[in-house]
Amino acid sequence: MNPDQLTGARLTQGASLKARFKMLIRLHKLEAKRGIQDIFDNPLSNFMTVLVIAIALALPTGLQIMLDNGKQLSQSWDGASRISLFLTLETSKKQTIDLSNKIRQNLAIKNVEVILPDQALKDFSQQSGFVDAIGELDQNPLPPTLVVQPVEAYSTPFESGKLLAIYAKLPQVEKAQLDLDWVRKLYALIQLAEKAAAALGLALGLAVLLIIGNTIRLSVQNRRDEIEIVKLIGATNAFIRRPFLYTGFWYGLFAGISCWLLVEISLFWLQQPIANLAGLYQSDFTLSGLSWSQSIQLISISCGLGLLGSWLSVGRHIRAIEPR
Repeated sequence: MNPDQLTGARLTQGASLKARFKMLIRLHKLEAKRGIQDIFDNPLSNFMTVLVIAIALALPTGLQIMLDNGKQLSQSWDGASRISLFLTLETSKKQTIDLSNKIRQNLAIKNVEVILPDQALKDFSQQSGFVDAIGELDQNPLPPTLVVQPVEAYSTPFESGKLLAIYAKLPQVEKAQLDLDWVRKLYALIQLAEKAAAALGLALGLAVLLIIGNTIRLSVQNRRDEIEIVKLIGATNAFIRRPFLYTGFWYGLFAGISCWLLVEISLFWLQQPIANLAGLYQSDFTLSGLSWSQSIQLISISCGLGLLGSWLSVGRHIRAIEPR
């Protein structure tokens, strides 16, 4: 403790409210500066601590970013939740178009593609290569088809299944089909990844608390004599705890900024390879990084973990130190 802090410990005892407030502001400034100074007094060791915390935070952050990009990519895939309505062979072209217009009026539907029998047969013959064999057919065996694309809110397995059940009951529809198994697998995989990201975040958040707590514990032990002295002149545990809380806050702040830099550098490094891969599949997909709000949230969480880890550690150890 420096002389200004010792003086503050005395003046806050029995002083007026205004004097206490001024001294409190002054002490906060001094302790905030000293917290930074303590970190830079031993730069190598503290830099390693900050880097370890940053890496621990970067792992769940990177996984969440990849998961968000995976969701964005899956939403752009055609056919992810399309409903195919195979109409009866007796359905005319006019009836097919009228039905498609009726389905488009549903706010849950994004688009309806009409595939008439002649077009379906032409596409099939070109893709299958059986042009001659198909030409021998007496009549077109393919029915009119409507391909219904729900909006994003109705693309989940549950909502798509509800739409499928509704359209399957239409009199013109002979068969309604949705690849629910594929959609269910996709969403099950996304949900599993989300739970894995949450579990990893909780585990590494606990690790950050332990790292900061152990660092602050060592700092408390190194200042044991100073703590005993200020307790002799009447300083409270809250007064003694304050500078250590600032140290934990600075650890969290520096680790949060370092984590943000690690994530952004990693995303920049992956940007071109992913763009090249997307180009091979005729996709304009680009890797998205942290938004400003997500960046602020990341740094805030890091600062919060620094404060919490410091508070949990320093409170217990300060209470155990009493003047001899």
